[in-house]
Amino acid sequence: MCLVSSQITRSKLVNLNLKSVESLKTLLFTSTKAYSEGQSIAAEIAVMIARNRKRVVLLDADFHRPSVHQLFNLPNRVGMADVLLGKHPLSSVIHSVDNNHLFIITAGIKNNGKTNLIASQKMSEILLHLENSFDKVIIHGPPLFHSETATLAAKVDGVVLLIYPTTRGRSDSSSALLEKIQKSGAKIIGIVMRYQPNYQASQSAFIDKLLTYDRHARLSPKPSQ
Repeated sequence: MCLVSSQITRSKLVNLNLKSVESLKTLLFTSTKAYSEGQSIAAEIAVMIARNRKRVVLLDADFHRPSVHQLFNLPNRVGMADVLLGKHPLSSVIHSVDNNHLFIITAGIKNNGKTNLIASQKMSEILLHLENSFDKVIIHGPPLFHSETATLAAKVDGVVLLIYPTTRGRSDSSSALLEKIQKSGAKIIGIVMRYQPNYQASQSAFIDKLLTYDRHARLSPKPSQ
């Protein structure tokens, strides 16, 4: 488990995350709140890994508010949702943006009715195909409060959480967050704090709970897909 504050330098962020995820193929990045416009920790990490000459695919799986295409100035008329619906082959929605090192799969046009596709067998098959085709699969997932996020978390090797400390020292309904993580069977491999909390002791206690759960989770087999 790595604990990263977003106020530290980008190089420090890379060093901490890459050491933790070196042996993991599929990583889900999610947040306890809706993403701010133009924000994607997943995109930043994907770019950083690609700069180390690794073949990385970045998948936008947030069908509620697709945003990765905007960060890379890509079209989003057709994307992952269309592949899951059987309308297009996967190869037709993969964009190469960095000399055969970074590849992007956009979400497709926003449609909340498509979110249940994440639980499909087709999604599991696509993730397996991507694992076999790339060095890393980085997923920009929907925020944690969406029901399909827990399903997606159970399909990947590791989850990185973006959390927001509050003025009272607790982070975004921490009890509910812990319960959702436990139910999903997710393996937490990183926490990104949006800013430093006012109450360090309370925040540390919350992180300790996540660490305790994570140590237990590492002893359990990954749920079947």
